[in-house]
Amino acid sequence: MKFPKKSKEMKWSKLGNTYILVDPDTNKTFNIDPISFLVWIQCDGETSIERMTDVFSVNGNRDIVKAAIKGILEKLSKSELIV
Repeated sequence: MKFPKKSKEMKWSKLGNTYILVDPDTNKTFNIDPISFLVWIQCDGETSIERMTDVFSVNGNRDIVKAAIKGILEKLSKSELIV
């Protein structure tokens, strides 16, 4: 998964520290944390994992950030929020 992509565009809202994604076809909801939401937003099929890592990395923490992004992408994939 070099260029992750949302499985579909979804409506979303924020409730406290949780983002709620709503599948427009089924009205199924998904609750995700703010960092996962920021990663999901970048899943446009054109932004690479490397680029996402660049966006979130500061002060030489690139390896940690990349591992975290990969973990988030795995969770998003298992929830069928990305392909």
